[in-house]
Amino acid sequence: MGLREDLADPWTGIVAGVAGGLAWAVASASTAAVPLGVGVAAAVYGAKVGASVLARRLGGGRQAEAPGAAALPAPRRGSPAEAWLTRAQRAVRSLGELVDAPTSAGSYPQLAPVRSEAADMVQTMRRFAGQVTTVEDALDRVPVPRLRTEEARLTDAVRAAGSDGLRAERQRALDSVRSQLAVAARLSDARDTLLARMQATALGLEGLVARTAELVALAASAGVDSSADRIAELTSDLDGLRAGLAEAEEVSRRVLDHGH
Repeated sequence: MGLREDLADPWTGIVAGVAGGLAWAVASASTAAVPLGVGVAAAVYGAKVGASVLARRLGGGRQAEAPGAAALPAPRRGSPAEAWLTRAQRAVRSLGELVDAPTSAGSYPQLAPVRSEAADMVQTMRRFAGQVTTVEDALDRVPVPRLRTEEARLTDAVRAAGSDGLRAERQRALDSVRSQLAVAARLSDARDTLLARMQATALGLEGLVARTAELVALAASAGVDSSADRIAELTSDLDGLRAGLAEAEEVSRRVLDHGH
């Protein structure tokens, strides 16, 4: 993700706004409240963009690979897998900034495990993205349109065969074509399952950021203390997302193993 994407990242604005709002709430008794809030928001916004740029330079523009994921390829540029992975990474970065804010770290230490578990989920998302790419590479090797044409032609040829021997040879060819088409169908199912779970997880993580920002903002500005219930909800949401990832991985494995 480049500088333009960092500036356009919607979660950058949300995190900066929450930080500025917290500073305004703390300083609301003084005449400097508004300038202070604006200044803090601007500082957080600039720090986030700067940190993202620095991280890219130090990391060569690539995210750290999860252990055991080195053999998996990166998602294709501009692909749905890359898009959902990028959104999940942005959400977890924003969640980390909220959790690490001075007011959050001091008042809600229970949020630290939430951030850690969300980061682990991004590692799983990165593995899914690599698996999607691997499946897409395999699909590219199966000429589905040509095979469908050959299936139709061979089906007619089997019916028109004048002898049992000829019919048997043509049937063997037809069975081979149908076997390849079945492989393509299983690969497509596995890809679609993984992409659907990546989408659900990325959207779930974005919702987690929104609810965490709400928790921190309400507690600081309105004195609302429902932190225990809200943090329990966040943890429950994470458990659901984690279970969904595990289920998607198992489903895709069964799809790929079918018929072997």
